[in-house]
Amino acid sequence: MSLQPSISHQEISHMTHTLTSQYSFDDTVARLTQAVQSKGMTVFATIDHQDAAKKVGLTMQPAKVIIFGTPKAGTPLMIKDPELALQLPLRVLVTEVGGKVQVVFNDTRTVIQGTKIEYSDVENNLANAEKLIRATVTN
Repeated sequence: MSLQPSISHQEISHMTHTLTSQYSFDDTVARLTQAVQSKGMTVFATIDHQDAAKKVGLTMQPAKVIIFGTPKAGTPLMIKDPELALQLPLRVLVTEVGGKVQVVFNDTRTVIQGTKIEYSDVENNLANAEKLIRATVTN
């Protein structure tokens, strides 16, 4: 018996946003890292999946996940609903597929779905991260 709900590819596409970056892979990672930090947020970690794969003798496309946020925005939300801690800090994936650099991130409404958090609670903080990501990789 499977406990996982059946989710279609179309439903998943509404849960995440995928943008094509106009920059190289490394430049996209650097630009996103700098943009996050310039807004006073912390980059808690950058996970290099390609490097991890190499260490176990596997190969894969470039893929880094930048984990970022700010306790000033996240803490009040997690106090209101502790389960939101499973969704925070925020994450953005930079990968390269078919010669194109793609940037993938969770939709803000999806991040708060099923929690006690209303969109009005996040429209001036978490939702701004989406705008920052878009502006950073498409301008």
